[in-house]
Amino acid sequence: MIEIVFGYGTDGMLLQAGVPAETIYGFDLALSKGNLMEKPYPDLTELRIRADQGEPLRIWYSHDPDELCGFFWLMSELEDLENIQVHGIELPSYFECPNGDVIVWEKWGEVAPEEWILFLSQENPLPRNYRRGCALEWQQMLWENTPFRVTVNGKLVSASETVYDYFLRKDVKPAAYRLS
Repeated sequence: MIEIVFGYGTDGMLLQAGVPAETIYGFDLALSKGNLMEKPYPDLTELRIRADQGEPLRIWYSHDPDELCGFFWLMSELEDLENIQVHGIELPSYFECPNGDVIVWEKWGEVAPEEWILFLSQENPLPRNYRRGCALEWQQMLWENTPFRVTVNGKLVSASETVYDYFLRKDVKPAAYRLS
């Protein structure tokens, strides 16, 4: 099984969890911001060959904009491979621990290495039509090519450079100045 993760250092979490390095593909693409046409995309030749030869893929993704962009990008890149096995594990919006505590994570990089195994039961096959739909979402992001990609109610959307202005204005208090 080939393990695929997105985001800075997330591949290290799988390594710490004991997953063999040769089965991990970690993509730190930062696709949620910037011009998508100017991004340096990695070479997927080896991954494509391994998937086409029958090695199943397990993709760990969340609704974090970078992880979701990476997931959609990868589905677009693999769209032409018809007979590959692709499975996904989507990070739930919250997790209830056996002791009753509730944990909220935003992306896989926040989950401790020893906790990843708890999510294997949530693995689901990703049918070809679902993967094609994700690829179409990525094509839409490329076509729009706005400065930001954000998630709103779990859906990835394109956004302008002013998308965060409201939140910044709301949370930043004006500085008090004393005139002498």
